[in-house]
Amino acid sequence: MEIENKVPYMVNERDVEWELHPAGLPGVELKKLRSRDTGDHEDSIAIVRVRSKAVVPPHVHEREDDNLYVLSGRARMRVGSEVFEIGPGAQITAPAKVEHEIFDIVEDLYVYDVFTPRIL
Repeated sequence: MEIENKVPYMVNERDVEWELHPAGLPGVELKKLRSRDTGDHEDSIAIVRVRSKAVVPPHVHEREDDNLYVLSGRARMRVGSEVFEIGPGAQITAPAKVEHEIFDIVEDLYVYDVFTPRIL
């Protein structure tokens, strides 16, 4: 039995080009590995690069949890009222409807970022 596959089961990060952040944030780029743009998905996965001295300003995702895993770099991140020092190996979740931001980036930050739909 052959299954019709409109979306690839595998994507290699090396084959995906860097794009400017959709909100036009200076110094913030991403590689979309999986998103609504690449198929019929409810979640999305990206590698995000935030250059040193750039900022990801305070913002809220209304319907998705933002799950970040830091691959490299160092910065500070606020989720709600809590501030964290983040670096390689840190995993942070910013739940839907909770304001968060990334700042004090002292070393280019590379993050594996997964947005998952929030079931409310």
